[in-house]
Amino acid sequence: MDKEFKLDINNINTQLKYLANLEGMNMTMLKFAVNEVFDKKDSVRNLYNKMKHKTLRVSELAEIAEIMNYEIILRKKP
Repeated sequence: MDKEFKLDINNINTQLKYLANLEGMNMTMLKFAVNEVFDKKDSVRNLYNKMKHKTLRVSELAEIAEIMNYEIILRKKP
């Protein structure tokens, strides 16, 4: 696997910003792309609030991953 990242629920905001930056995007560009591709209307502020309050849904994370060309993999802990 080329790039692999373990997300931490307590630090997801920083991690998603970092991943977006690696893909040449900022969070505004990322949210705009999610809204366009998945026909949504929510704001960047809403996304930040969901990450801050740890209420980001798996489906929303999957949409973000799709935009950045990542996949979500669940793996049993060693």
